[in-house]
Amino acid sequence: MKEAAKYAGSLIASILFSFALSWSAVYGYWFSAHWFHSVRAVRLCEWLGTIILAPVRVAFWLSGDLFDQSAPLSDPMSYAATNAVILGTVIYFLARPFLFSHHSDGHGRDAQRALK
Repeated sequence: MKEAAKYAGSLIASILFSFALSWSAVYGYWFSAHWFHSVRAVRLCEWLGTIILAPVRVAFWLSGDLFDQSAPLSDPMSYAATNAVILGTVIYFLARPFLFSHHSDGHGRDAQRALK
């Protein structure tokens, strides 16, 4: 039970982190224009936002006409939340071997060392 709570907590933390990234990517244009007053900073934030929001854009593109493609303009918070779930899940599964590498699950390096 303790292991499951640790895995679930890590997944939730990665989704929350991804939501903060996604939210700042959606509103990055206004933040950078307000704080930096520089075209170069606005373009940099827009470029970073494009990279951060790529998972939801790919998901919407793959779904075709199933979802409304104007979601970033009409409902930016649900757009950021959808991206946060996708990006957070990807980050979690990519980081999981590094976060939990010291546990032996029967398939990792510890199990291979025990067989030798």
